[in-house]
Amino acid sequence: MATGHGVQQIPETSTVLLSPQQQKQSTLPLTEQRLVAGHQAAATASFTSAEPTETDRPEPVAAFAKALAADEPMAIEAGPAVEETPLDIIANFLPHHQEEIRECLNDEDVQQILSAVRNFLTLLRDMGIKLSPGQGRIPTPTLFGRLRRLSVIKDAETIRKFFVKATLFFSAVNTAQTKNTGCLSTMLNSNTHITNFANETEDNLRLLAGNPYLKQITSMCDRKGVPDPVKAAEIIEWDCWKIDGTFCLELLRAFSSMMSGRGLINDQAQVVEMLAWECWQ
Repeated sequence: MATGHGVQQIPETSTVLLSPQQQKQSTLPLTEQRLVAGHQAAATASFTSAEPTETDRPEPVAAFAKALAADEPMAIEAGPAVEETPLDIIANFLPHHQEEIRECLNDEDVQQILSAVRNFLTLLRDMGIKLSPGQGRIPTPTLFGRLRRLSVIKDAETIRKFFVKATLFFSAVNTAQTKNTGCLSTMLNSNTHITNFANETEDNLRLLAGNPYLKQITSMCDRKGVPDPVKAAEIIEWDCWKIDGTFCLELLRAFSSMMSGRGLINDQAQVVEMLAWECWQ
């Protein structure tokens, strides 16, 4: 891509970048994986700096540009060095998104997306949460795969906000129960789901992420979008989940499994009616 400012661009190529995790999972021949190393050596683009105006916009880090040009690990001011290089970050995206990023690498909006993703990956690593892997010869993480119908250029603000809110969401989960990002990606299946999540309030996301039965909630909402966190919290308090006055997790698990992909249960009368079926006797 030509530029009038003398900035050297990453050469346009069909080579798909692979993150370290993807390289372990990928079935690509070793010779193809070595193309990644060659591509990294050619990366010499630099970033421009810009001050964000929104409260949830992550501030671009000048070191990010330097690291991208030199392919060196970046440093976080308030924490340990980031393990992912800028190219490792880009490698998490789908191939067509990688191409968009390469073509507009110096665009301010693209910088903001990569900065938000970097913060997201840093949080996951610090909390011991893994990216849920996708399927195929190039196993793109499912959370990045859910963005497949969006454009990094045309929908840059939505994608940036998506990763900002994803960072907030996973900062509030119970890591004893949440080991990967599948609890979020499983609920997302459309551009509308992505946009709604990106525009959700911080309080609502914290409430949902902190639900002690998040796994059962997300099972019911499989590919149905992020549910109303207040309603999700109320469902857990229903008396129908109690046996002899004690909450029965196995009962909730059974119903969440039966209701998988159907959304939250409307009311507890539905549960009570099903429990009364003679087939259970």
